[in-house]
Parts: sequence; structure tokens; C-alpha cells
Amino acid sequence: MTTPPNGPRRPVTWREALDRLEAHADNAERMLQGRRAPDSTPWHPPTELGPIPDEFLPRARALLERQQRLMAAIPGILSDTRQQQRLTERVRDATATRSVPVYLDITA
Repeated sequence: MTTPPNGPRRPVTWREALDRLEAHADNAERMLQGRRAPDSTPWHPPTELGPIPDEFLPRARALLERQQRLMAAIPGILSDTRQQQRLTERVRDATATRSVPVYLDITA
């Protein structure tokens, strides 16, 4: 995704702001499932949108719950990743070929 010359554009409507937040949540879910998330523009909070309209409150509440579930899942995923890294290092250390000199220099 390309970024405009002056940086990413801020959302100008509540619909656009929620769309972007939902896209970021989609990407986070893909990453937690081990899939590569597509590149996305950085999130910049909306400015001058005013209070969220009543019609968007249910959508915003559902998005908040989704974000909270994602945040709660992150520590477990990080712990699993650390455990896998330690196991990988142990296997590497146990199976790595030791460096053995090929010849002995007796003239030195």
C-alpha cells in the first residue's frame, strides 16, 4: 500500500475510522493465526470527527470487544513462540556438527 507524500491520511468520517480499525483487527487475527497480514497504513486517530453517532455505537462496541479478545490472545502466542524458539535452539545445539580441525600445524 502506498503512502501519500505527506504521510497517511487521517479518517474523515466515523465509518472510515471504524473500517480502518476493523481492517487492523483483521490483520491482527491473521497474524495470530500464523498467516502473513497484508501491509496496511499506520493507524492515526481521527481528529475533529466529534462524538461518535448513535448509529455506529453497536459497531464500535463490537470492535472494542474484538480488540480486547485480540489483546488477551497476544501473551499466549508470545509464550508459545518463546517456547518454540527455546526448543529450536536445543535441537540445533544437540545436532550441530562440531567444528573439528582438519590438520595440525606442527611447524609453528
